[in-house]
Amino acid sequence: MVLGMEDVTIALAWIATVLSMAGCVIFGLVMWNRGKEESE
Repeated sequence: MVLGMEDVTIALAWIATVLSMAGCVIFGLVMWNRGKEESE
């Protein structure tokens, strides 16, 4: 199979890991400047 993944479960776990990382990055970028507006 692709990238040496012989089992579908391994591919799903890899995809879930990548999607989780992307979600964390997007969440961090969205929340970066939250809260600074309230302190002024």
